[in-house]
Amino acid sequence: MSRREEQVGFVTTATIQGVEAVPVTVEVSVGAGLPGIHIVGMPDTAIQEAKQRVRQSLKAAGFEMRNRFVVVNLAPGSVKKVGSGFDLPIALGFLIATGQIDSGLVRGRLCVGELSLDGSVKAIFGQLAYEQIAQEQGLGLMTGPTVAGVFTRRGQEHVCLGHLSDLREGCFAEPEPASPFDSGRGADYSDIAGNDLAKRALQIAAAGSHGLLMVGPPGSGKTMLASRLPSILPPLSEEECVESALIHSVAGLPFERILQGERPFRAPHHGASRAGLIGGGNPTRAGEVSLAHNGVLFLDELPEFGSSVLQLLRQPMEQNFVTLARANGTVTFPARFMLIAASNPCPCGFYGDPKRGCTCTPPQISRYQGRVGGPLMDRIGITVDVWRSDAAHVLNTGRGTTSAQLREGVMRARAFAAWRQAREKVQEPRDVSCASACDVPVEASAADAVASGAGAALLASCRLGTKERASLEMMAERYQLSGRGIMGALAVARTIADMEESERVTGDHLLEAVGFRKNDREAAAA
Repeated sequence: MSRREEQVGFVTTATIQGVEAVPVTVEVSVGAGLPGIHIVGMPDTAIQEAKQRVRQSLKAAGFEMRNRFVVVNLAPGSVKKVGSGFDLPIALGFLIATGQIDSGLVRGRLCVGELSLDGSVKAIFGQLAYEQIAQEQGLGLMTGPTVAGVFTRRGQEHVCLGHLSDLREGCFAEPEPASPFDSGRGADYSDIAGNDLAKRALQIAAAGSHGLLMVGPPGSGKTMLASRLPSILPPLSEEECVESALIHSVAGLPFERILQGERPFRAPHHGASRAGLIGGGNPTRAGEVSLAHNGVLFLDELPEFGSSVLQLLRQPMEQNFVTLARANGTVTFPARFMLIAASNPCPCGFYGDPKRGCTCTPPQISRYQGRVGGPLMDRIGITVDVWRSDAAHVLNTGRGTTSAQLREGVMRARAFAAWRQAREKVQEPRDVSCASACDVPVEASAADAVASGAGAALLASCRLGTKERASLEMMAERYQLSGRGIMGALAVARTIADMEESERVTGDHLLEAVGFRKNDREAAAA
């Protein structure tokens, strides 16, 4: 081995950009000069602080750490590097450069991990992103002790280094097996007595991935209804599991339940900032709309959110992704979600309640309802009033319509939609010979046909007759529906027809869809 090779250590690692990992090569050179560790290659503050962590952890593990001139280069130099996961590759590069360990220990492996001052190695956020890039690069993975991820379960090599001193013997552990998912009896719609109209609206929304707004007084059950929506949605497909779990892994959130097929349910507080809801910060992180990818985003007390924050939802609702332009580059996050919202009808909450009078003035009610904004409301396909249940219904809690009953209708509608779309060639040709409700992805919906501008395809799929067209025109004129509103009503009607396994959208389907487009209060005002 030449002197040059003995003085330079090369270790492969990666850095997180958005929800993806980008490969990085850590080059460590040890030579003559003033003692110190110098890191170049656009490192962030966490990487600069690795100097002290690496030095102390190597000493604690019993390795020789004399005062030497050490240069650490993070290549490529044009890419911003972030995170404490560079601790382990820097330490490994130093040990290889000084001949204290064999370079074969890291050859063919992507190494990432944070070091403690006692020499132990810790796993970091973004495990699935590192697994994915390692698989794409044909490499194994070396991290701190962690739980097996999705790619590890598929046979990818993944070794865990518990302490730097284990490098002397080359001792590595396997990732811990994932604990089995035991959902038990989760929240069920049978827990909610009454509110059959709201349950019907939620079933339609789940079948067609439509946005839904529930309006009602305090205590009417809006939050309970929304929280049970995942119980009637089909499980995530394998591809959706990877997509959603990857985002949660990078955000440092648990992802085991997602890998088991459970759809994300995010319910941010109405005090959420623009960066918290859409994404942002430094480094750029995913917001709630991306954490709800392939799942449900529930916004309780909708008018209490900042008006400017709410209007940011319009672009991801239509495009299914968020693009954030920053000084150090542009990052795109996936954001395909179902928007479920709840609101009081007025500041006091009792406008329209037959059992309790409203104390708000008309200007107060108008200002409160106007906080959401017309453009966003135009993108919500279903609006339903939720009233407080009387005492008799409350005492029948546990005997209402169950989630299993509602889910059966959702599955049937999605399976019929898959068959119909294949037959009518609404989507790209695909093999649906063994399609089932669970195989139908969320994006294959009438609601997304509206969002993508595929209005002609949606209109053709409805197969409206002359009578139905005239009826829709009359209702659109009466309720002053915009072009998007008309297509949104058609999308809801198409979903209702799918639930009844009807190839044509009839007048009854249109009537119910437009009825959900305008709630009772708006209809009365019209």
